[in-house]
Amino acid sequence: MDKLRIIIAAAIAAALVSTCAAATGSPVMENAELELQSLVSEIENVLPQSWRVIESGTGELPIGWTGPKSGLYIMVEDTSTRFFHPNGFHYYSFYRIWLMPPGWEGEMRHTPYIADSAPAFLLGLSGDHVALYHTAGGNVWNDGPAAFCSVLGLDTIRYTDLTRRVVDLEIEERLTHTAPVAGDRTLELSRHSKATLFQMNPYRIVGLASDGPSLYLEYVFGNEEDPDKSQLADLTEQLAGSVFQRFPEVESLYLRRCTRDTFTDTIVNRD
Repeated sequence: MDKLRIIIAAAIAAALVSTCAAATGSPVMENAELELQSLVSEIENVLPQSWRVIESGTGELPIGWTGPKSGLYIMVEDTSTRFFHPNGFHYYSFYRIWLMPPGWEGEMRHTPYIADSAPAFLLGLSGDHVALYHTAGGNVWNDGPAAFCSVLGLDTIRYTDLTRRVVDLEIEERLTHTAPVAGDRTLELSRHSKATLFQMNPYRIVGLASDGPSLYLEYVFGNEEDPDKSQLADLTEQLAGSVFQRFPEVESLYLRRCTRDTFTDTIVNRD
């Protein structure tokens, strides 16, 4: 009789676990799949004639980044032109796109300035998504990023071309010479509000642009400041705190941290 009770109890527990999993997991997966279908349809509408969607998925992470695996993913490829890589293989021109949820934070691996395999870069932001993309060299569709931003409703902040960096001098003046804003409750609630202010050298700011609530900053650390992982995290916290305290309207910072040989990007949010 006792064995029978144990068996019945185990069966009930298994049924409850199965029911809870179905109740809590399925809607999330279904919503993600519906969002993915919508993404595929929207992207297909702007593709040139010879381009096709060849991969898609949910629960993805941008290539070369760490962070929560919570994105939608799609890959499109040109079927009309094939390229030969000097390393001995052929490839077709492609774009990969990841749509991460708003407020997503991640960090790019350290990347050499000259590398065959580059990580994903920021494509744009909106109230619904943080979008990143990855593409092959020699693309035959140079307007691809602009088309994706348009159809997905993204504000564009272009990361700076490494051979031609651009700095907005008005923003730089405010960033390096304006005192932090005091008495703003949004600062009191910010997890960066108590960070030590980072004293930025304007001659080490090599890329700077803003678009509404988002800001792009590229900063070069000197050879004597080639930080290890823990030091880089502390410096990032200080630098982000300086940005958020001087720019109350900025909610998201796309930061490129450079050393003599490498760079690594990170996305930091105010809250």
